[in-house]
Parts: sequence; C-alpha cells; structure tokens
Amino acid sequence: MRKSQTGRGQVLVLYEAEPAELADLNSRQCDIIPVSVCCLSRIGHTDLLHSLASGFDVIHMQVCASEQDIPHQRREVELVQALGGLGRVLVFDRDTGLSRRLAASVFPFPSVTPDVLAMGSRRDTARASAAALLPASMDRVSLPDQAPYGSISLDEELCNHCSSCVWVCPSDALSFTENGCELSFVESQCFQCGLCITICPQRALSMEAAMDLSAAAVLPHLLAGRNDNLGNVEETASGPVQAEDPS
Repeated sequence: MRKSQTGRGQVLVLYEAEPAELADLNSRQCDIIPVSVCCLSRIGHTDLLHSLASGFDVIHMQVCASEQDIPHQRREVELVQALGGLGRVLVFDRDTGLSRRLAASVFPFPSVTPDVLAMGSRRDTARASAAALLPASMDRVSLPDQAPYGSISLDEELCNHCSSCVWVCPSDALSFTENGCELSFVESQCFQCGLCITICPQRALSMEAAMDLSAAAVLPHLLAGRNDNLGNVEETASGPVQAEDPS
C-alpha cells in the first residue's frame, strides 16, 4: 500500500453526495483517498474493519441520507470501535466541511501491515481484521448488545434435551453430537439471532455479545452433557462413578 512507500497517513473519505470542498482538500501529513459510494447504508463493519486492517489510518464517512438508515450506520460504527477501530471511523454531516477536521488530523495509531485478505465469509474477514487491529494478547472482546457475534450459555439443570434449539438454529451453530446426548456449539457460526433463546421451553439458554479471536472460535465445544475428557469416569443410572484402577 502507498503508506509503506510514502510514510504518510492514509485517510479514506466515503461519501454519497460529494462535499463541496473535496477537490480543494490538501494535507501535508496525509494522503486523502476519496471514494464515491452509491449507498452508504450498505457499508458495514466488515468493510470498515478491512479498510483499517489494510492500512488506512482514519475513515471519514458521510452520514446516511435517510434518517431511517442512521441508527444502523451508528451501530456499525460502534461495532468497529469495539473491534480495534476506536477513534478511527468518524461520521461527518453533509453540511459540515471536512477541511478543518482533516487539517487537524493526528495519527497516533500503530502501523498495520496490510496482509489481511478478504477471504472466506464476511464474518471471517471481520474476525481476521479485528485480530490484526487489536493487541495480540486479546483473545476475546466484549461487544455492544445486538452485535452479530457472541456465545451461548446453557443451564444444564434446566435443559431437558428437547432439541428445539438445534432445529431452529439457522446457521447450524448448535447441534447434537453423534451420540445425541451432548449439545455442541460453534461460536464463529452464531450471529446472535436469539431464536434458540426464544424457542427454548425451559429458558435454559442465554447469550452474550462478544467476539472470540482465538482458534477455538471455529471449533465445536460442548455446552451440555458429559465432559470431553471422561478419563476413568463411567456413567451409571445412579450417576458418575470412578472406574477401578487396572493396576
């Protein structure tokens, strides 16, 4: 990317209606890349995260023309802020000039090597971009309510294994293991639609908005049933008992 060649900050400006002063913008400390977008409401958190992970320092995005689209735009920006883009996506009003804001731009952000490719699903791209933007030590990030990422928790004492949650899950994030006794969950596939919560007759399920950046997010793990590592434990009608030591 040009940033690695010039050493200058890279600023992306997204707009539907071209700002009057756009052609006159000039900054000594950054390169301004204007991009005309036909529908700003279609620009989601994945697009913004991937732009930042690809080397842009700041994104200035024009507010949506329709008032109905503004709440959605705000939620997408809020999600980006939580996933490593804090202070790096700024929404400007159509009647507010960019010149003063861009002239005062400061870039205290660490340089990101632009090696995040838009591969797999948009969710895969968002997760890879967030991992590039956030500290390497951060494996899990709490997200705002209604975020399309998160985990499911199960109260085993309430669950009666009716399988309603499995049948209603639209993304196959929930499933039963081969023996049919254990509930399995893949966090990377869950987009927190809440259908499993709603349909559960026992109210045994709850969800938490978050993003798991570790490799475990794409692997199934048990929510209920016996422990993965049974070791020397056997199940009997009266409960678990320790197997005899063969020695």
